[in-house]
Amino acid sequence: MTTAEMLRELPAGDDRSLTTLDGIAEVLRAQGEDVEVVYNARRDVFRIVPRERVA
Repeated sequence: MTTAEMLRELPAGDDRSLTTLDGIAEVLRAQGEDVEVVYNARRDVFRIVPRERVA
């Protein structure tokens, strides 16, 4: 399992978290995963999650 596969959540208080997760999300998208980076206010973290599909 690669770092990109393991690391899908980082604290929002770290200035590098969003940039790091955006980069990881790009790698995952290139591998065929449909993901996006979102903010979870309850836990104060940025997370990589599957993109929601609207029918």
